Amino acid sequence: MSIPVFGMSEFDFRNALKKIKKAIIPVGSLEQHGSHLPVSTDSLIAEYIARLVGERTGAFVLPVISYGVSFEHKPMFNISLRNSTLSTVLCDACVSLAENRIKQIVILNGHYGNMGALQYIAQELHRGISRHVSVHTLHYWHALDHEFDHAGEVETSLVLAIAPELVRMDRAVPNSKRLSKSKAAYSSITNAPGSFPKITGNGVWGDPRKASAEKGKKWIEKMVAGLAKTIAEFGS
Repeated sequence: MSIPVFGMSEFDFRNALKKIKKAIIPVGSLEQHGSHLPVSTDSLIAEYIARLVGERTGAFVLPVISYGVSFEHKPMFNISLRNSTLSTVLCDACVSLAENRIKQIVILNGHYGNMGALQYIAQELHRGISRHVSVHTLHYWHALDHEFDHAGEVETSLVLAIAPELVRMDRAVPNSKRLSKSKAAYSSITNAPGSFPKITGNGVWGDPRKASAEKGKKWIEKMVAGLAKTIAEFGS
């Protein structure tokens, strides 16, 4: 059973808390995803997957934090937080959840650029919350059995499965520059502000023309199963 916190009353929360001690915080971004996907793509995917994972694991699901670290997309559209700001927001949210007697908190990340800020959340919280409260970070694509992209086949397929009305396949085009460097090189290069448009040419990494809702549904099911299994491995 998944319990969305948004819209709950204090009475509902306290009743649910008698049985549920886990909470999931989805984190996304607001940034360009080519001409065919909404700028909310990462947030949309993270929130949707969080709800399904919550149903599998029995957890409260918090509203998505839609602002992430997206400076790499300059000068294309991005609304970005500094790493320290995102870290502070999440740490404060975790402290509040712990004060409300939540025992396990899972931050479910939907944006690659957030990884640096999320890596040390548990360390930052070490002295701020009870040792009986555990905090974990998961990046949803780690449960994906396909090479990840940005506004390419994978992300486009996921949004086609979640909210097809938001996808403009008539505008879908692959990256306009050839991606010939190694993953290690790109992993470092894309940390720099403004790097993504320079690398891809048009802000797309991959080929969205290969996308389909069927692929998206298949990948979502596999990812939800994998993420739920991982959360079970964390213990109670």
